[in-house]
Amino acid sequence: MSVFKRGQPARSRAPALIPNVSRETRKREDDISCLEESSFSHGLLLQARLRAAALDISPAHILLSEGKIKPADFYRTFAHHLGASFTTSPPPFEKRLNWAAALAAGTARLSDGRWLMAPQGHSLSALHRRLARRPRHDLIITTPEAFAAAIDQQFGGRIADHASTHLAQTHPEHSARSGFGPGQKAIFGTLIALACLGLIDGGLLWLFLCAIFSAAIAFGVGIRFAAFFVSLPAPHTAEPLLREAQLPFYTLLVPLYREANIVASLVGHLKKLDYPVIAHEILLLVEADDAETRAAIIAAAPPPHFRMIIAPQGKPRTKPRALNIGLFHARGDLLVIYDAEDRPEPDQLRKAAAAFAKGGTKLACLQASLAIENVRDSWLTRLFAIDYAGHFDVLLWGWSRLNLPMPLGGTSNHFRTKYLRDAGGWDAWNVTEDADLGLRLARLGYTCRMLASTTWEEAPHDISNWLPQRRRWMKGWMQTCITHTRQPVRLWRELGVWRATHILALLIANTFGPLVGIWFTVYVLYLMFDGSFAPGDAWPAMIAHYLWTGLALSGFISLFLPTLLGAWRRGLFKSLPWLGFRAAHWALMSAACLQGVYELMVRPYHWAKTRHGLSKARVQDPA
Repeated sequence: MSVFKRGQPARSRAPALIPNVSRETRKREDDISCLEESSFSHGLLLQARLRAAALDISPAHILLSEGKIKPADFYRTFAHHLGASFTTSPPPFEKRLNWAAALAAGTARLSDGRWLMAPQGHSLSALHRRLARRPRHDLIITTPEAFAAAIDQQFGGRIADHASTHLAQTHPEHSARSGFGPGQKAIFGTLIALACLGLIDGGLLWLFLCAIFSAAIAFGVGIRFAAFFVSLPAPHTAEPLLREAQLPFYTLLVPLYREANIVASLVGHLKKLDYPVIAHEILLLVEADDAETRAAIIAAAPPPHFRMIIAPQGKPRTKPRALNIGLFHARGDLLVIYDAEDRPEPDQLRKAAAAFAKGGTKLACLQASLAIENVRDSWLTRLFAIDYAGHFDVLLWGWSRLNLPMPLGGTSNHFRTKYLRDAGGWDAWNVTEDADLGLRLARLGYTCRMLASTTWEEAPHDISNWLPQRRRWMKGWMQTCITHTRQPVRLWRELGVWRATHILALLIANTFGPLVGIWFTVYVLYLMFDGSFAPGDAWPAMIAHYLWTGLALSGFISLFLPTLLGAWRRGLFKSLPWLGFRAAHWALMSAACLQGVYELMVRPYHWAKTRHGLSKARVQDPA
C-alpha cells in the first residue's frame, strides 16, 4: 500500500506557501481539519494542504512524517473529531482475526464487536470523508505503532510461525528445510561409488568422471570470461531521477541483532538519504530478546519515519526470518534491505526508483554494488575488498547484461514489494537467503539487474570474525545448491538450457570450488616440482594431463581478470601486492568450506553472527 496513488499523472509542484488563499480553502474539510480549532499554526496547515494537493497525498501524512505533530496527539484529536474513542492500549482482537490482512489494512475487529482502526495516508482522508458527519461510537482509533504492537503481542506466535514456515509449507521445493531429495541422494551416492572405483581401477572410468567434472568447470570458466568481456564498458549512468510527485513509497528493512554499538551511526547514515521523508519508512527489525539494541534505538531518538519492529521469538533464529516479519509490516511499493553497518550513497533510492520506472514489468530486483570501506585494516580486508570489486563491479554487471540469473548480495537489494511477496519472501531456513532468492526470482520469470550505485560496508578484519561469516556463506551455498538441483528437469524447463546450465555451474563452483581448489593447486605444484607432471605414454593419461592443465590455467586467468578490472575501477592499486597472500586465503576458504560441510550435517540452520563496528581504518570519504 502506498501513500501515493498509482497510475495518475504527476501534477505540477505548488509553491511552498500562497498567502492570498480564501478562508474556505483554509477551513475545508479534510483529515487535518480537526486541527483547525487547536493551537496548531494555520500557516503550517495551509502549507501541508498545498503540498498534499501537489503530490496527491494526505496532508496529515506530511505532518506526521515530518514530525510536525506527534502521532498520539493527532490521532486523539482525529478520533474526537469523528466522535470515536481513542486508545494507545487496544483491547484484545477477535481470536480468528486474519492478522496479515489487518496489518495491511490498519483495521481489525475486536473481541467485543467494536472496530479498531489506525488509518494512514489516503485511508485517513477516506475515513474522514465517510465519517465526518456520521459519528461511529463503535469505532476506536489508535496510532499505527500501537496497532502493530497489539497485533504482534496477541498473534506473535502465528506471525513467527508464518515467517518461518510459509515458504517451506507452500513451496517445499524452494526451501532449504526440505533437505536432500530422494533423487539427489541416489545420484550423490552413485557418484561417490564411481569415484572410489575410479581411484582404485583408474582407466576409462576415472577419465569419464574427470571429463564430467571438467565440463562443469569449463562452463563456469567460460561464463566468467563472458561476463568479464561484456562488462568491459563502464556501467552506464542511472536514468534521469524522478520528480517528488512521481516517487513511489519506499520501505527500508534493517535487521539488527546485537548491534547496539553502531545504532547511532546507522541512524545517522540513513538520515542522509536523499529521499523525501514523506515517501519512505525505515523499519528497524529487532529480536525480542535483544534489549540492548532496543535501548540503543530509543537513545538514538530517530525521526518519525523510523519504526522499531520487534520480531517475536521463534526458530530458526536467522536474518531471513526477521526480514519476513518486516515484510508483513512493509507499506512501500518498493523495498530495500540494508545491514547495520551499511553506508548507501545518498541518492541510491532515487536512482533505484528511476531504474524501476524504466525497467519494465518483469524487473523484480536491483542490486547495488557493495564495496569495502575498511580496506586498510588487514590483509584479509584488502583481499575482501578486491574480491568484492571483481564480483560486484565486474561479474554481476556482466551476468546482468547477459540476462543470466544473479545471486544477490546480502544487502542493498531493491525489490518491487508485490513481486517479493509473490515469490514467498525469503527462505528462513537458508543461511544465504540472498543468493537463493535471486535464483528463485529467475525461476519464477522475473529479472534482476545491477544498479549504478554503491553501498559501503565493513569487512571482518581478523580470522576470528572472518571464519564464522565465511563458514555460514559456504554452508548456505551448499543449501542453495541442494534446493535448486532437486528437480533438474524442472529447472531446465523454467529457465532454458543456457540459463539453467549457468545456475548449475555457478552452484558447483561456489560449493565445490573452495573445497577442492586449494588441494588441487597444492597437488599440481607438487607434481611440477617433483618432475612427475608429464603427459605420460597412455592416451587417457595424456588427455587428462592436457585437459587439467588447460583448465587450471584458464581457471586462474578467469579468477584474476575480473579481480584486476574491479580493483582498477575501485582504485585499489595499493592493495594488489597483497594478492601474494591469495594461497593462504584459499587455504582459509577450504577450511571454512569443510566446517560448512560439518555444520550442514549437525546444525544446518545455525546463523553464525558477524560482529560489526570493529573497523580500525574506516574510509572517511568513500565517494
